Amino acid sequence: MRKRLLALASFLIISLLSGCGTTNSSLPANTVPTTTPGSSTASSAPGSKTTSIHPTTTTTASPGPKHPHIFVIVMENLGYRAAISTPELYALTHSWAYATNYYATTHPSLPNYLSLIGGSTFGISSDCVSCFVNTANLPTELSQKGVTWTAYMESIPSDCYLSPYAPSGLYAGKHDPFVYFDNIRSSNALCANIQPLTKLTSLLASPSANLSSFVWITPNICNDGHNCSASTAGAWLTKMVGQIVSSNAWKENGALYVTWDEGNGGDYRGLSTTGSITSTGGGGHVLTLAIEPGIPSGTQLSQPMNHYSLLKTIESNFGVTELGLSANPNLATLP
Repeated sequence: MRKRLLALASFLIISLLSGCGTTNSSLPANTVPTTTPGSSTASSAPGSKTTSIHPTTTTTASPGPKHPHIFVIVMENLGYRAAISTPELYALTHSWAYATNYYATTHPSLPNYLSLIGGSTFGISSDCVSCFVNTANLPTELSQKGVTWTAYMESIPSDCYLSPYAPSGLYAGKHDPFVYFDNIRSSNALCANIQPLTKLTSLLASPSANLSSFVWITPNICNDGHNCSASTAGAWLTKMVGQIVSSNAWKENGALYVTWDEGNGGDYRGLSTTGSITSTGGGGHVLTLAIEPGIPSGTQLSQPMNHYSLLKTIESNFGVTELGLSANPNLATLP
């Protein structure tokens, strides 16, 4: 009897010990337990059961443009030295930021204007009145992306005015590059965005949402300095800048860029595709202002730039394709 009791006790002890260290006795051989949530890895052993880990993610909206509103003003026929020697313009340079190595595209006026919104002169080398081009341009790209734009022309008689000169003689189509693109001329909706400058004045005093995201301004041929003195142009520009920087659209991190279409007639300096300054092949050294909230007064922007740099600045801001020579990776841009 004693032997039977000892044998039974031994059997019970062995049975109990055989279960020690087993995490799940119901798992078949060679099976790895399911990965618990929060683990960094999951088993890939054959026959194993794995749990997919789905970390919580937060969807962030795509950031908007750096500058919700960009204004561009193009003045006429003044070299850099002459510009900063003009008291009104000198005061503007020391109130805002200005580029010290900025060059126009070529001579005369028209091809410079075309390069500013088209990325090329398109082989045009005169102020021709019917040399239209049929190609992509900044305004149509903005429209396709849903970015609003308006081109304000001082002394233009009406919206979408397509004649090369106004009866007053103050509006000149050669300073209005928008009318040279077929896809703008042929579209009533796009062409209607070319408007008299007088329409802008009341909008500047209204909420920023009432203004287009991209605003172009061409003064008439007196106020731009073409037919009148640099001092007259400087006085007009000072007033226009004051109106823009008083607007909500500018105060809400807007940007205003002012440039001159070309330098003095004998100045053919330009910018090469490698970013170096050349003595020929350009439209001369011109002043360009970058007027933005928060930039210290008198800031000098010394990088070599040209009209394609300004175009690239606008394209980058609104996220549209870089056109023509504005796609040059060597080009610096404005702030």
